[in-house]
Amino acid sequence: MRYHSFLSNDDAAWGERQVIRFRWILIAAIIVLIAYIFLSGEIERGTVSLILAVVYIIYNFGINVLLKKYDYPEWIPYVSSTIDVIVLSAHIFNYSYFFTPIAVATAPSLFLYAVLIMLSVLRYNGKLVVYTTGLIVVCSNLIYFIRYPQIDTELISKVASAGPEGAFYRSVYFILMGYFMFSIPKMINRLVEKQNAVNNERREIEIKLALETQRKELAIQNWKLQEQLTKELNRQKDVIEQQNKELEELVATKDKLFSIIGHDLRSPLCVQSSLSELLLHDFHHIDKEGMLESLYAIHKTANNGLEMLSNLMDWSKSQSKSLDPRPVKLPMEKVICRVIDQQSEAWAAKKLKVNYNIDGEVYAYADEHMFETVLRNLLSNAIKFTPDNGVVNFNVRLKENTCIVEIVDSGIGMNENQLDNLFCLNNTISSLGTNNEKGTGLGLILSKEMMDINKGKLKVESNPGKGTKFTVSLPAELVYN
Repeated sequence: MRYHSFLSNDDAAWGERQVIRFRWILIAAIIVLIAYIFLSGEIERGTVSLILAVVYIIYNFGINVLLKKYDYPEWIPYVSSTIDVIVLSAHIFNYSYFFTPIAVATAPSLFLYAVLIMLSVLRYNGKLVVYTTGLIVVCSNLIYFIRYPQIDTELISKVASAGPEGAFYRSVYFILMGYFMFSIPKMINRLVEKQNAVNNERREIEIKLALETQRKELAIQNWKLQEQLTKELNRQKDVIEQQNKELEELVATKDKLFSIIGHDLRSPLCVQSSLSELLLHDFHHIDKEGMLESLYAIHKTANNGLEMLSNLMDWSKSQSKSLDPRPVKLPMEKVICRVIDQQSEAWAAKKLKVNYNIDGEVYAYADEHMFETVLRNLLSNAIKFTPDNGVVNFNVRLKENTCIVEIVDSGIGMNENQLDNLFCLNNTISSLGTNNEKGTGLGLILSKEMMDINKGKLKVESNPGKGTKFTVSLPAELVYN
């Protein structure tokens, strides 16, 4: 049985190869000794030693072949050790004839027995150590007692340990040597086990560290995943909130649209229908002055309806993102005069003064139709909330690269609540004008959106009873295509 369960056949085969290398050294020493024997004239003994050496060489080659052919079977070390002991014993026996019979007790070759015991340890086999030790004791004593009768008794008394007691001492020495060699594998086993224990402990620590590292990496990955999921949820939440907001705006737009169509836009049509019906029934009985008054009322309500319808269509386009601005270079004086002239009937009916003050030739870049719509809505709003005999002023100036147009009226003004909700669709309050003029409340919202589309700004300042000032700012240079 081998001492080390952790040792494989490869380890024992490695030990056998080390023994093979040692044999080549031993064979070289034997060949030198054989040459000495031949030179000494002992041809017979030299021939016997040469035959033994040849057998030993063939045997060493054979063991090497067996190791390559087989997976180191357990019988190889026993055969190897047996041949080593027998061949060595045969050499010692042969040398005793070359020297003197007492050589079997005093030859230096006897020390090779101890070497053979030590070599048996290399096979990592406890039984082999015991077997080799026992075989050495038997063979060494066998050749001694075979040659003992030929030993000169006087030499035995003169040479220490040359007698039978010496053979006994040598046997005890070999047994002690074998026991010591038997203990070396145990010592190696303890060292290897301790080393394995240290390695196992270190491996466990490394595994624990690796597991801890993996746990930390998994924790970090989970944290990152949760963070990504949280970000994704927040993004989806923002998208949903934005969609809800857009949906609310669409619903508000729909409600406002139906409100305008169902109420504000219906009113002027009803007035026209009523007046036209009155003219048809009483055409022959109405004097020219009454007819002219009715026609004037129809004309006025038709213009109001057209203005409402125009704002409604433009606002509908802005909600569907289909307003496409086409900026051109606009001369402010020409545009403002045209807008004032378009509203002449409205401000003349209330006996208002509409003035404009332009600081030189001022130009702005904007979509002409949109800009005129903005000015028309702002002027209409000023006329609506300015009492009779009031004043509306257009002030135009150039500041750096910005064209600034101010529409200032002497009307009734607005409080903070009205200012806060002026451009909010859901909170738009359509107030009656100073002469009970009606409006949709849509014109200012549309104006704000059109100014944003044209890279401009619309601001308002107002105080109750002190009038209102709308300020329009537009780029004086082309800032986009």
